[in-house]
Amino acid sequence: NVILILFLIGMMIGIWIGIGTVPTMIFYGLKAINPRFFFVLSFIITSAVSMAVGTAIGTASTIGLALISIAESLGLNMSIAAGSIISGCYVGDRMSPVSSIANITANSAGADLISMIKKMVYTIIPPYLISLLIYFLIGYLGDYSDLAVDFSQMTSILHSHFNISVLMITPPILIIILALMQIPTILNLMINIFASLFLGIAFTKRSYTELLNIMFSGFNDTTGVEFIDNILARGGLTSMLELVSLIIFAVILGGILENLGILNSLLSKLINNLKTRFHLIAVTMVSSAISGILGCNQFLAVFLPARMMIKQYDKANISREILGRSLGDSGLILSPLIPWNVNALMMTAVLGVSTLQYFRFAFLPLLLPISSLIFAYFQEKTEK
Repeated sequence: NVILILFLIGMMIGIWIGIGTVPTMIFYGLKAINPRFFFVLSFIITSAVSMAVGTAIGTASTIGLALISIAESLGLNMSIAAGSIISGCYVGDRMSPVSSIANITANSAGADLISMIKKMVYTIIPPYLISLLIYFLIGYLGDYSDLAVDFSQMTSILHSHFNISVLMITPPILIIILALMQIPTILNLMINIFASLFLGIAFTKRSYTELLNIMFSGFNDTTGVEFIDNILARGGLTSMLELVSLIIFAVILGGILENLGILNSLLSKLINNLKTRFHLIAVTMVSSAISGILGCNQFLAVFLPARMMIKQYDKANISREILGRSLGDSGLILSPLIPWNVNALMMTAVLGVSTLQYFRFAFLPLLLPISSLIFAYFQEKTEK
């Protein structure tokens, strides 16, 4: 499913550029967004969209793709832009009621989903506000005097080479609406690609064959301006081949480690001699992070520790919602920061920025585990 989703996203990005969807979003973004507020706005916008659609990859491949293209057009730091986008994308992945991985987390922990989400609110508020402040300060205090970008020239070139129209923003709106209707991701992407193909044939000068070639090989037309060409030369099914091969090996590795019992062996040693509430939560989070690192995907990061820790929580008379929250605050939220994890590879595929580049600017995933541990520590002290 992950591989098929990546191929469909590659095709979708290609055709969105070809029919003018991405150029339209860049065009209006350049006119509307002040560079000083870009990072904080991208964080807020992606947070809201991810809570609505419940998927990080869906958010990144729609509004995230538009934002990263605008950031590049504005000449902003791509690592910070990607970090702010990814920080927002994983808010919904962790705690949206319509998020598949949030539902899996609650189910694995034997917790009620809504009750678990309510518990999650407490630990996310401090890191969210801190991240908001950092992104605001980075943007507001930044030096933009050397941005060698002529916005009027860029918008003029985009208008002359692409069909710039509000109508071309229909595909990303459609994908968000279908996600809200809980249409499966693969079907959602396929519907969007066919809708985009129809728009391209009906409202642009590109032929059916040309659009199919763009879907397969990516967008390679030239506008005569190297800067714009570099931004738009992306997408296509073939652009995903290298990342798909990495994902195949990552999944094979995760399967080997799980079936050989290596993950179980490592986690069982951590679970021995648990004495306090804080110790139990800390070990849960470490176990989840290790599972995410070695298992290479979110599912193992929440499912394996949940199955091993659930009896310990019952024995300690700690609610299973706390178990679910601890998993969401560790392996789940850290997954896009592990370079070989499937989530990190998918983010790199969509945004075009490597994990090592955006890692230190993804403030929310970095701060959330710390917030969760501090909260658990003080809660234990208060109860004593």
